[in-house]
Amino acid sequence: MIKGERRKVLYSKKDRLDAGLQAIEAQQDRQPEREDSFYEELLEFAVSLANKLQTCGAETYRVEDTINRIVVAYGVERVDAFVIPSSIMASLETDGGRIITKIRRLKSSETMLDGIERYSALSRRICAEKPDMKEARRLLRETEGKVCRYSTPIFYLSAFLIGAGFGVFFGGGLLEALASGICGLAIGGAQRFMGRFHANTFFTSFVCSFILGFIANVLTAIGLCQNADIAVIGAIMLLVPGFLFTNSLRDVIYGDTMSGLNRLVQVMIIAVALVFGTSSGVSLARQIFPNILAGMTPIDHPLYIQCLAGLIGTLGFGLMFNMHGKGIPFALLGSVISWPVCVLCMRFGLAEPIAYLFGAAASSLYAEVMARIRKFPATSYLMCALVPLIPGSGIYYTMDFIRRGMVQEAYDKGMATAAIAGSMAVGVLLVSTAFRMWSVWKNKKQKSIKK
Repeated sequence: MIKGERRKVLYSKKDRLDAGLQAIEAQQDRQPEREDSFYEELLEFAVSLANKLQTCGAETYRVEDTINRIVVAYGVERVDAFVIPSSIMASLETDGGRIITKIRRLKSSETMLDGIERYSALSRRICAEKPDMKEARRLLRETEGKVCRYSTPIFYLSAFLIGAGFGVFFGGGLLEALASGICGLAIGGAQRFMGRFHANTFFTSFVCSFILGFIANVLTAIGLCQNADIAVIGAIMLLVPGFLFTNSLRDVIYGDTMSGLNRLVQVMIIAVALVFGTSSGVSLARQIFPNILAGMTPIDHPLYIQCLAGLIGTLGFGLMFNMHGKGIPFALLGSVISWPVCVLCMRFGLAEPIAYLFGAAASSLYAEVMARIRKFPATSYLMCALVPLIPGSGIYYTMDFIRRGMVQEAYDKGMATAAIAGSMAVGVLLVSTAFRMWSVWKNKKQKSIKK
């Protein structure tokens, strides 16, 4: 064999060896083909966990993101999730090209901050450990059993604290705080009673607001309150869809249009019920007690009194929303940050909507920072921080103008209240979007380093 032919033989052997090694490596990297039952179980689990989050009142983007993250963590890249407040639709494509779809309808929901935190923690654990579906379902059942709910006495305490705290926050004295707290207890009892019979949102809001308007004016007539309006405003914070309104605008701005419009319709239904209910209750009380006089002028409390009253009201919401654990003081601290920022902005001459925008932005910034420090969802911190900014007085006076037939005044007050809610939604969205963009950039950078 001549030298050139020997070299060709050596090269051909080397090529065959390299090709063999590449085939072995490709075979090792190739995942074994998975049966369709695996994809069925994976999507079913992801939708079940997302449904638990939705039942606890989690945001639309969090529910969708949970499905996407879990499915992608198991190596399935082609996944879509569409969520509105009443249902979940999700689908994925198998390696064989088959489309699997799951639909889950939400029958009822409530705000359970402890549930949001626990289910979000489970989602992160599933994505990190990637257990088999049998173990994942066991962890889901275990987490469901750990979600805490406060007892009935704590529920009524929270209702009283909300009414009493915001009775002072909106310019009342001790009598108004007491009257508003009593009205809060009455609303809490009515909500519990209506909930046992699964009454719809409109009827529940109507009955509760009727009781509120009637009791507040009766307490004023017998001398236990000097300003029925403030007593109503403080206790109506349990009923006003402030969070729902802000979240609906935030969904629309963020691009979840269907979810935002769905929530906005719910807001309008509740608002109409509150107008009719409160008006009927006030009118009946003043028919029975025609000697009810115009109330005193609201007290302009110092800022520290407003912050303390807002903190008490926020604690009531925290208990009502089933917030548990060591994070409660940190969540309550947000309310002491948001309101002073808003007040200081107005004192510097900024328009009211702009001041609320800065207050909401400060709330969102605090919530995002605390979420990353304590490894919990930002929702708990954000909701508590936003409580003092909810325009309860604006919503009440809009309803009161409608009751008295003052159409122009009602329109002006309603537009001003809507502007405040919209500004809050924009403030929250600006900060949360900036943090999400930073998280995406950080993840991409980490992936590029690994490559």
